[in-house]
Amino acid sequence: MHITCTQENIARALSYLERVAGKQSTLPILSNFLLETEKGRLKISATNLEIGIVAVIGAKIESEGRIAVPAKILTNFINNLPSGDVIELSVKDQHLLVVSTAYQIRIKGMDAKDYPIIPQYKKEYQYSFPAQKLKNALSRLLFCVSLNEARLELTGVCLSISEDNLRLAATDSFRLAEEVIAFHEKPDFSEVFDQEHPLIIPNGVLHEVLRVITPESEGIRMALEENQVFFEVDGVEITSRVINGKYPDYQQIIPREFSLEVFFERALLLRAIKIAGSLSSYTSGEIALVFDPEQKTCTFLSHSQEVGENQTVVPVEYQKGSSALTLLFNPRYVLEGINAFSSEKVLFSANTATTPAALRMVLENGGIDREYLYLMMPIRK
Repeated sequence: MHITCTQENIARALSYLERVAGKQSTLPILSNFLLETEKGRLKISATNLEIGIVAVIGAKIESEGRIAVPAKILTNFINNLPSGDVIELSVKDQHLLVVSTAYQIRIKGMDAKDYPIIPQYKKEYQYSFPAQKLKNALSRLLFCVSLNEARLELTGVCLSISEDNLRLAATDSFRLAEEVIAFHEKPDFSEVFDQEHPLIIPNGVLHEVLRVITPESEGIRMALEENQVFFEVDGVEITSRVINGKYPDYQQIIPREFSLEVFFERALLLRAIKIAGSLSSYTSGEIALVFDPEQKTCTFLSHSQEVGENQTVVPVEYQKGSSALTLLFNPRYVLEGINAFSSEKVLFSANTATTPAALRMVLENGGIDREYLYLMMPIRK
């Protein structure tokens, strides 16, 4: 193999793959990148047997070939080269020689035949939607995924598809986030997707998808095939097996109506939660939200016998509700939800102290964002 490429192109590709390589220490080959020529381009692959990533970059191919080389060594060398350098890569005697203007390295490789096969989707992708929409959605969803593998289905994101949109949901059983994304084009999903049994996409692969999407990315394509999900964005393909299991029917717990609806200024709500939460960390980790419709306020309370107590009164705009209501929450759950919002105003909705409360963003025109929902369970006493 003998090829020429730019430092920027190969460095960008390696940045997408480096987190996946080296996660499986029991198989040394997995700490390597697979480099191979294909159709006049350089293809670089990495896998940890759960997630596979393939990046293809433009290159001048002098001769074909393939080799597996240590990911960390190659990445460190490429990243430290001057931007703008033209790099030559060649293979001889199972070693990769990398040469730039003033630097070179000879890396001992492994036989490419020993590298695991990464499934790739060879057909026309079935779904297409805006990359920035998916990036925003994942940023507002992934922190809700459970880290407890005792319930494996909750360690992924639920994905359901209709004729017009993609619906994503994540929950750890204490809070829930859901977002709806419209398709670029109406897909033909009849033969590849069972609407009665939504897919569960592993948390890890979606984190990798999130990393690949850049501000310049326009569209992202997705395909499903034999318990595998494929994503493609900007020439990078990411694949993973879906999680076997049945996702909870979370739609049943989403209230259709609320007896209390109030508008918060996001900045005031955020400050009140942080102040109350700083004191609650010394106790059982809870704060109280006391809604007073007569005073048009919400009072945030927290206390600790060791430290003291806190009270913060925040003015709110009541949309609905005439009765006082006190709710107890884990401040971290409220804070993480608010941090995911980009709006200046937030709609807080609730019914009782034992049923889910909801947060939604308020649009600049005063309307409510119905595409994203954040639901929290109050702490019961």
